[in-house]
Amino acid sequence: MTFAQSRRIDFPSSARSPRLAILRPDKDLLRLLKADRTKERSYSQSCRDWPETKSHLAILLAPVDQKGDEGGGEQPERIWGLGIVRPAHETDRDRKVIVTCTRSLQGLVPASGLWCGGGERDAALYGSLPESGPVTVGTDTVFANLRRISPDVEAEVQRLMPLLDDAERWSEEELRWRDERDALLLLAKIAGLAPNDFSEVRLWDRTAAGAAFISGLVGTAVQPMLDDIRGRAATRFSGIGETVVQAFASRRGNRSYDFEATSITDQSVVDGREGSLDAYYYHVDTWTLVMMRYVRPGPNGLLSPDARRSLEQFHSRVHRLPRHERRSADGYSLLDDPLFLRVHEPVPFTAALHRTSSGAIYPYDQVAAAISAAAEPGLSDLSVGSLTRHLVPTHFAQLVRDGWFGASGVPFEVALDWVETTIDTAGVALLVVDFSRRQRGNGSGIKTRV
Repeated sequence: MTFAQSRRIDFPSSARSPRLAILRPDKDLLRLLKADRTKERSYSQSCRDWPETKSHLAILLAPVDQKGDEGGGEQPERIWGLGIVRPAHETDRDRKVIVTCTRSLQGLVPASGLWCGGGERDAALYGSLPESGPVTVGTDTVFANLRRISPDVEAEVQRLMPLLDDAERWSEEELRWRDERDALLLLAKIAGLAPNDFSEVRLWDRTAAGAAFISGLVGTAVQPMLDDIRGRAATRFSGIGETVVQAFASRRGNRSYDFEATSITDQSVVDGREGSLDAYYYHVDTWTLVMMRYVRPGPNGLLSPDARRSLEQFHSRVHRLPRHERRSADGYSLLDDPLFLRVHEPVPFTAALHRTSSGAIYPYDQVAAAISAAAEPGLSDLSVGSLTRHLVPTHFAQLVRDGWFGASGVPFEVALDWVETTIDTAGVALLVVDFSRRQRGNGSGIKTRV
């Protein structure tokens, strides 16, 4: 796949500096970070006092005994690289932190430039910096100094800034991008992409994205086939609002993945109305359909009455799917209803990470039962805490991929009818159509149709 280049971020002089942290990982951890910069690494560090739990721009310092390019004895403290760090849970003696998106610099850079002011060493600033942990004093000066150290450092700062949530609130557009990005990565994993195949999502172009996250991606063109399914969703919904189509296929000879993603946004949502996302996965060879409704609980963990009404309205309008007689024990399916509820943690929109958001996926029958219980007098909202039977995204993707979840034997036109109902009731739909013909595990509906 090819992707658009990211644009430069201009930081106004009056803008608030990002949250900064100084970390001193050991050589072993630095080696792991360098081997796979996209993987999250957890380690303990001595500072327990983090003023907030949001992500920080991490300045990673090399051990003081690490040699510079010129060799010799012990070197002054130097900057090894940059990354993103967020605090995790506290232990009795220290704090766990999660480090990711790290990149080592082209050469070790003297760290003394961080605490200089007007070309002179600022002893007071140096004394206020933590041994390890968040920078709480002189953040503006440290950040300005960091950007001036070298073009290499400035380039890495530009790359990492979009990953930091520095806004007071997220716009409705960003929330839609976040949900669609999460759904795309999750359904792409079902369609056969390995996690590293989407590592270049970091080059997603914000200027090209409008109502749809996938507008910022450039997919690989796929030769249309005679099945007349490719592009059919875009044709059917082209006049309904903003419709974007991207096709993705493996460049390797074994065609390990081949799918098309279509994003449809109702015009009222494009114009500013708040909308929910329904994400669909459809496997062409077995007519298998799976769908997820993305919901956003409030700060109190409750689903709003509007979210519940929209979900109930959708489910009452969709066509009943065919239910098949079981021909053998191998034809067992855990769920004939393909509808699930996706609730992820309230994390900011980040284009660069290739991982799906943390959170849970719930089968609709459990949600419907909880909605009925919440409808009792005196109860107006549904608490996510009342939903207990759930799957994490990775397990959900594997079970769908192996054929245990979803409705099989669903004609594509029926799936498109569901998408149309989504546009009417929720406003935004992402449809991933998987053209792979591979056999898939032990579940129902996965054997190739005769």
